[in-house]
Amino acid sequence: GFYESREWKALRYKVLKKYGAKCQCCGRSYKEHGIAIHIDHIMPRSLYPHLELEESNLQVLCDDCNIGKSNVDNSSWR
Repeated sequence: GFYESREWKALRYKVLKKYGAKCQCCGRSYKEHGIAIHIDHIMPRSLYPHLELEESNLQVLCDDCNIGKSNVDNSSWR
């Protein structure tokens, strides 16, 4: 699937390296808080599949913020 693709994994790594592994919404991190970190599609992949590999459409969110955002919010926390 998409999340197992080499293209996604390389882009995910690039975004983590650029922004760090810290939630851009609430500020929590795995290192300090032991929470899961996600790379979120600002414009949801389910609604905008053509943007799925666009770095400008990605942000770092923790599990709670990403699940809370779901695919109904297009907020950018960068």
